[in-house]
Order: sequence, then C-alpha cells, then structure tokens
Amino acid sequence: MKAGEIDPSESIIDSVGLDEAYASENKIYIEGDTMFVAGTASFGDAVDDVSIPLGRTNRTKRYEQASMALAKSPQVTRIVGHSLGGAVTLQIAQQHNLVRRTYGAPVMSFRGGDRYRGKFDPVSMFDYGAKTKLVIGNW
Repeated sequence: MKAGEIDPSESIIDSVGLDEAYASENKIYIEGDTMFVAGTASFGDAVDDVSIPLGRTNRTKRYEQASMALAKSPQVTRIVGHSLGGAVTLQIAQQHNLVRRTYGAPVMSFRGGDRYRGKFDPVSMFDYGAKTKLVIGNW
C-alpha cells in the first residue's frame, strides 16, 4: 500500500474501534457516527462464516447484531468491519447507504472501494479490488 492511501489517523481510530468491538459482548461498538463490527470470534461465528459465500450474510448472528445496533443508533453514517464483520459491513452499508471501510473481508470482487487486505491473508485473498498492505499489528 502506498503512503497516503489511507489516512493514518483514520486507521488508528479504526483499529481502536475494532478492538473495542472485539472486546464487547455483542461484537459491535459505536463511537460517534461510526459503527465498528468485529469478525469471527466464536465457534458460532465460524459456522456462520460458511453462509458468506452462499450469499446468506444476512442470516448470520453478526448481521443480526449489527442491524439491531444500527436501528438503535440513527446517528451512524459510517460502518467499519473486519473479516466476518467486513462482509456484514458491506451488506448493511449498501442497504442503508452508509460510508463503509473493511479490513480483510471475505469477498470476491474486482471493483475497488475503501477495502483493505493483508498481503498474505487467505480470508480476503479473492478481494482483488481491495488495497493490499503488509500487515503490521492487527489491522
């Protein structure tokens, strides 16, 4: 990834928000106008991961959790997700016309967007439209 492709202050904010999402019971964290959606964190999430390539992301528990949180938070205009949370982010953002950013989303796409993947990440290896970066740290 070239310098300047992602605002460093935004990536730090995203990292902190995603850490908070992973630490929360429902794997969702809202700060101001941004909702952060964590990725796979349990055996149930791993089972739900199978739904993604089948086009059934909207039937995952994480999707349900994010939808419920969004319904209670009308100030949210931006959504950030990692891995499973990235797949949920893409679907919810499209449905609600939200600004979105994903890290390591398990999607297959050739179109660009505000999506990032680690250079050797097998989960997001088919996201050809994502910006690739050498991962240092969690995100």
